[in-house]
Amino acid sequence: MDTQQVKRVMRGRFGGPLRLAYRGAERSQVALVRQVDRAQFGRLTSDERAEVARRVTMTVKTFERPDVLRRCLASVRTVFDGRIVVADDSRVPAKDLGPGIDVIAMPFNSGVSVGRNAALDAVETEYVFVTDDDVVFTPASDIVAALNFLDDHHDVDLVALTRVDLPRWRAVAAGADALFAGAADPKVPFGTLIDGLPVVPKTPQLYLARTPSIQAVRWDERLRMVDHRDFFSRASGTLVSVQAQTIRAYHMRTPFDPFYNAYREDVAADLNTLARIWSGQRT
Repeated sequence: MDTQQVKRVMRGRFGGPLRLAYRGAERSQVALVRQVDRAQFGRLTSDERAEVARRVTMTVKTFERPDVLRRCLASVRTVFDGRIVVADDSRVPAKDLGPGIDVIAMPFNSGVSVGRNAALDAVETEYVFVTDDDVVFTPASDIVAALNFLDDHHDVDLVALTRVDLPRWRAVAAGADALFAGAADPKVPFGTLIDGLPVVPKTPQLYLARTPSIQAVRWDERLRMVDHRDFFSRASGTLVSVQAQTIRAYHMRTPFDPFYNAYREDVAADLNTLARIWSGQRT
Protein backbone atom coordinates (compact mmCIF):
# COMPACT_ATOMS: atom_id res chain seq x y z
CA MET A 1 0.00 0.00 0.00
CA ASP A 2 1.53 3.35 -1.06
CA THR A 3 1.45 6.66 0.83
CA GLN A 4 -1.61 7.97 -0.99
CA GLN A 5 -3.57 4.80 -0.25
CA VAL A 6 -2.64 5.06 3.43
CA LYS A 7 -3.84 8.67 3.47
CA ARG A 8 -7.16 7.73 1.89
CA VAL A 9 -7.74 4.99 4.44
CA MET A 10 -6.79 7.19 7.40
CA ARG A 11 -9.02 10.04 6.19
CA GLY A 12 -11.96 7.75 5.50
CA ARG A 13 -14.97 7.04 7.71
CA PHE A 14 -13.33 3.94 9.19
CA GLY A 15 -9.95 5.57 9.75
CA GLY A 16 -10.71 6.90 13.24
CA PRO A 17 -8.58 4.38 15.17
CA LEU A 18 -5.67 4.92 12.79
CA ARG A 19 -5.92 8.69 13.20
CA LEU A 20 -5.92 8.34 16.98
CA ALA A 21 -2.87 6.07 16.82
CA TYR A 22 -1.07 8.52 14.52
CA ARG A 23 -1.70 11.49 16.80
CA GLY A 24 -0.78 9.49 19.87
CA ALA A 25 2.50 8.44 18.29
CA GLU A 26 3.23 12.08 17.40
CA ARG A 27 2.58 13.32 20.92
CA SER A 28 4.66 10.58 22.49
CA GLN A 29 7.58 11.14 20.15
CA VAL A 30 7.69 14.92 20.52
CA ALA A 31 7.52 14.61 24.31
CA LEU A 32 10.43 12.18 24.18
CA VAL A 33 12.62 14.22 21.84
CA ARG A 34 12.11 17.32 23.95
CA GLN A 35 13.49 15.50 26.98
CA VAL A 36 16.34 13.88 25.06
CA ASP A 37 17.35 17.08 23.30
CA ARG A 38 17.23 19.06 26.54
CA ALA A 39 19.57 16.57 28.17
CA GLN A 40 21.90 16.44 25.17
CA PHE A 41 22.08 20.11 24.19
CA GLY A 42 21.30 21.98 27.40
CA ARG A 43 20.34 25.64 27.32
CA LEU A 44 21.76 28.68 25.57
CA THR A 45 23.37 31.35 27.70
CA SER A 46 21.62 34.70 28.10
CA ASP A 47 24.37 36.36 26.05
CA GLU A 48 23.92 33.87 23.21
CA ARG A 49 20.17 34.36 23.18
CA ALA A 50 20.56 38.13 23.20
CA GLU A 51 22.96 38.14 20.25
CA VAL A 52 20.71 35.89 18.17
CA ALA A 53 17.70 38.05 19.02
CA ARG A 54 19.59 41.16 17.90
CA ARG A 55 20.79 39.73 14.59
CA VAL A 56 18.04 37.34 13.46
CA THR A 57 14.37 37.70 12.52
CA MET A 58 12.25 34.58 12.13
CA THR A 59 9.58 34.39 9.43
CA VAL A 60 6.68 31.93 9.54
CA LYS A 61 4.12 31.30 6.82
CA THR A 62 0.78 29.98 8.08
CA PHE A 63 -2.66 29.16 6.71
CA GLU A 64 -5.77 27.94 8.52
CA ARG A 65 -3.88 26.16 11.32
CA PRO A 66 -4.09 28.43 14.38
CA ASP A 67 -3.40 25.64 16.87
CA VAL A 68 -0.44 24.40 14.84
CA LEU A 69 0.92 27.95 14.59
CA ARG A 70 0.66 28.49 18.34
CA ARG A 71 2.40 25.16 18.99
CA CYS A 72 5.22 26.23 16.68
CA LEU A 73 5.60 29.65 18.28
CA ALA A 74 5.55 28.23 21.80
CA SER A 75 8.40 25.91 20.85
CA VAL A 76 10.30 28.74 19.10
CA ARG A 77 10.24 30.79 22.27
CA THR A 78 12.17 28.06 24.08
CA VAL A 79 15.19 28.71 21.81
CA PHE A 80 14.73 32.18 20.27
CA ASP A 81 13.85 35.53 21.83
CA GLY A 82 13.98 37.74 18.74
CA ARG A 83 11.32 39.20 16.48
CA ILE A 84 9.02 36.82 14.63
CA VAL A 85 7.05 37.84 11.54
CA VAL A 86 4.02 35.67 10.71
CA ALA A 87 2.41 35.92 7.27
CA ASP A 88 -1.14 34.58 7.53
CA ASP A 89 -3.60 34.22 4.64
CA SER A 90 -6.27 32.44 6.68
CA ARG A 91 -9.91 33.51 6.60
CA VAL A 92 -9.35 35.09 10.02
CA PRO A 93 -5.64 35.89 10.41
CA ALA A 94 -4.06 35.33 13.79
CA LYS A 95 -3.57 38.16 16.26
CA ASP A 96 -2.27 38.68 19.79
CA LEU A 97 0.35 35.98 19.46
CA GLY A 98 2.65 37.43 22.07
CA PRO A 99 5.41 40.01 22.54
CA GLY A 100 7.75 40.43 19.59
CA ILE A 101 5.47 38.60 17.16
CA ASP A 102 4.10 40.63 14.25
CA VAL A 103 1.33 39.30 12.01
CA ILE A 104 0.97 40.33 8.38
CA ALA A 105 -2.63 39.65 7.39
CA MET A 106 -2.74 38.54 3.75
CA PRO A 107 -5.70 38.15 1.37
CA PHE A 108 -7.37 34.78 1.89
CA ASN A 109 -5.56 31.90 0.18
CA SER A 110 -3.14 34.26 -1.50
CA GLY A 111 -0.48 31.62 -1.16
CA VAL A 112 2.90 30.68 0.16
CA SER A 113 5.05 32.76 -2.17
CA VAL A 114 3.20 36.04 -1.59
CA GLY A 115 3.29 35.42 2.15
CA ARG A 116 6.97 34.53 2.31
CA ASN A 117 7.88 37.64 0.31
CA ALA A 118 5.74 39.86 2.54
CA ALA A 119 7.41 38.46 5.66
CA LEU A 120 10.86 38.83 4.08
CA ASP A 121 10.14 42.46 3.23
CA ALA A 122 9.47 43.11 6.93
CA VAL A 123 12.90 41.78 7.99
CA GLU A 124 15.40 44.44 9.06
CA THR A 125 18.11 42.22 10.54
CA GLU A 126 21.17 40.87 8.73
CA TYR A 127 19.91 37.28 9.06
CA VAL A 128 16.51 35.69 8.50
CA PHE A 129 15.30 32.32 9.75
CA VAL A 130 12.67 30.77 7.46
CA THR A 131 10.24 28.14 8.72
CA ASP A 132 6.75 26.78 8.26
CA ASP A 133 4.09 26.68 10.97
CA ASP A 134 4.08 22.89 11.45
CA VAL A 135 7.60 22.70 12.88
CA VAL A 136 8.44 22.09 16.54
CA PHE A 137 11.73 23.45 17.92
CA THR A 138 13.76 21.96 20.74
CA PRO A 139 17.25 22.62 22.20
CA ALA A 140 18.55 20.62 19.20
CA SER A 141 17.42 23.55 17.00
CA ASP A 142 20.70 25.35 17.64
CA ILE A 143 20.38 28.69 15.85
CA VAL A 144 23.57 29.87 17.57
CA ALA A 145 25.58 27.15 15.82
CA ALA A 146 24.07 28.09 12.45
CA LEU A 147 24.79 31.77 13.08
CA ASN A 148 28.39 31.04 14.07
CA PHE A 149 28.86 28.99 10.90
CA LEU A 150 27.67 31.86 8.68
CA ASP A 151 29.88 34.30 10.58
CA ASP A 152 32.88 32.06 9.95
CA HIS A 153 32.11 31.24 6.29
CA HIS A 154 31.28 34.29 4.25
CA ASP A 155 31.04 32.21 1.07
CA VAL A 156 27.97 30.40 2.46
CA ASP A 157 24.53 32.02 2.24
CA LEU A 158 22.29 29.54 4.04
CA VAL A 159 22.54 26.91 6.77
CA ALA A 160 19.65 24.48 6.90
CA LEU A 161 18.60 22.48 9.90
CA THR A 162 17.68 18.85 9.46
CA ARG A 163 13.90 18.41 9.52
CA VAL A 164 12.73 15.17 11.10
CA ASP A 165 9.22 14.07 10.16
CA LEU A 166 7.18 12.63 13.02
CA PRO A 167 5.88 10.04 13.67
CA ARG A 168 7.79 8.33 10.85
CA TRP A 169 11.11 9.54 12.25
CA ARG A 170 12.38 10.35 8.77
CA ALA A 171 15.01 13.01 8.11
CA VAL A 172 14.35 15.00 4.94
CA ALA A 173 17.18 15.01 2.39
CA ALA A 174 17.32 16.30 -1.17
CA GLY A 175 17.65 13.68 -3.90
CA ALA A 176 19.23 13.71 -7.34
CA ASP A 177 16.09 15.29 -8.84
CA ALA A 178 16.05 18.15 -6.32
CA LEU A 179 16.19 20.91 -8.95
CA PHE A 180 14.40 21.49 -12.23
CA ALA A 181 16.26 20.79 -15.44
CA GLY A 182 17.62 24.11 -16.60
CA ALA A 183 18.74 25.31 -13.17
CA ALA A 184 22.10 27.08 -13.25
CA ASP A 185 25.26 25.22 -12.31
CA PRO A 186 26.07 25.66 -8.62
CA LYS A 187 28.65 28.16 -7.47
CA VAL A 188 30.20 25.39 -5.36
CA PRO A 189 29.74 21.77 -6.51
CA PHE A 190 27.01 19.91 -4.63
CA GLY A 191 28.51 17.51 -2.12
CA THR A 192 31.50 19.72 -1.38
CA LEU A 193 32.23 19.83 2.33
CA ILE A 194 32.66 23.26 3.88
CA ASP A 195 33.99 22.82 7.39
CA GLY A 196 32.24 19.45 7.55
CA LEU A 197 28.85 20.54 6.16
CA PRO A 198 27.82 19.41 2.66
CA VAL A 199 26.76 21.86 -0.04
CA VAL A 200 23.25 20.80 -1.08
CA PRO A 201 20.96 21.70 -4.00
CA LYS A 202 17.83 22.09 -1.88
CA THR A 203 17.03 22.17 1.82
CA PRO A 204 13.91 21.94 3.96
CA GLN A 205 12.06 25.22 4.55
CA LEU A 206 13.94 25.40 7.82
CA TYR A 207 17.07 27.50 7.58
CA LEU A 208 19.07 30.50 8.69
CA ALA A 209 20.25 32.70 5.83
CA ARG A 210 21.76 36.05 5.02
CA THR A 211 18.82 38.37 4.44
CA PRO A 212 20.27 40.04 1.30
CA SER A 213 20.93 36.59 -0.20
CA ILE A 214 17.28 35.55 0.14
CA GLN A 215 16.14 38.95 -1.09
CA ALA A 216 18.19 38.36 -4.25
CA VAL A 217 16.13 35.24 -5.04
CA ARG A 218 12.71 35.72 -3.40
CA TRP A 219 9.66 33.57 -4.20
CA ASP A 220 7.80 33.57 -7.51
CA GLU A 221 4.36 34.99 -6.75
CA ARG A 222 2.84 33.24 -9.74
CA LEU A 223 2.97 30.14 -7.54
CA ARG A 224 0.38 29.86 -4.79
CA MET A 225 1.78 26.50 -3.64
CA VAL A 226 4.65 24.12 -4.58
CA ASP A 227 7.17 26.97 -4.35
CA HIS A 228 9.97 24.98 -2.77
CA ARG A 229 11.68 23.30 -5.71
CA ASP A 230 11.28 26.43 -7.84
CA PHE A 231 12.97 28.61 -5.21
CA PHE A 232 16.06 26.45 -4.96
CA SER A 233 16.21 25.86 -8.71
CA ARG A 234 16.34 29.62 -9.24
CA ALA A 235 18.78 29.97 -6.34
CA SER A 236 21.25 27.55 -7.93
CA GLY A 237 24.27 29.49 -9.10
CA THR A 238 23.40 32.34 -6.75
CA LEU A 239 23.18 30.87 -3.25
CA VAL A 240 25.51 28.43 -1.53
CA SER A 241 23.45 26.28 0.84
CA VAL A 242 24.72 23.77 3.38
CA GLN A 243 22.86 21.43 5.68
CA ALA A 244 23.76 20.65 9.28
CA GLN A 245 22.90 17.08 10.17
CA THR A 246 23.23 17.58 13.92
CA ILE A 247 21.00 20.68 14.18
CA ARG A 248 17.37 19.68 13.87
CA ALA A 249 13.72 20.45 14.39
CA TYR A 250 10.63 18.29 14.06
CA HIS A 251 7.86 18.31 11.47
CA MET A 252 4.32 17.47 12.61
CA ARG A 253 1.87 17.48 9.70
CA THR A 254 -1.92 17.91 9.76
CA PRO A 255 -3.02 15.16 7.36
CA PHE A 256 -6.60 14.86 8.67
CA ASP A 257 -7.86 18.44 8.36
CA PRO A 258 -10.18 18.33 5.32
CA PHE A 259 -10.62 22.11 4.98
CA TYR A 260 -6.89 22.80 5.16
CA ASN A 261 -5.97 19.94 2.86
CA ALA A 262 -8.51 20.96 0.22
CA TYR A 263 -6.44 24.11 -0.32
CA ARG A 264 -3.05 22.55 0.40
CA GLU A 265 -3.54 19.87 -2.24
CA ASP A 266 -5.10 22.15 -4.86
CA VAL A 267 -1.92 22.48 -6.91
CA ALA A 268 -2.92 21.69 -10.50
CA ALA A 269 -2.67 25.31 -11.63
CA ASP A 270 0.71 25.71 -9.94
CA LEU A 271 2.07 22.57 -11.56
CA ASN A 272 1.00 23.90 -14.96
CA THR A 273 2.73 27.19 -14.18
CA LEU A 274 5.91 25.38 -13.17
CA ALA A 275 5.85 23.34 -16.38
CA ARG A 276 5.56 26.53 -18.41
CA ILE A 277 8.31 28.33 -16.48
CA TRP A 278 10.80 25.51 -16.62
CA SER A 279 10.16 24.61 -20.23
CA GLY A 280 11.72 27.98 -21.11
CA GLN A 281 8.50 29.93 -21.45
CA ARG A 282 9.03 32.28 -18.50
CA THR A 283 6.87 35.37 -18.95
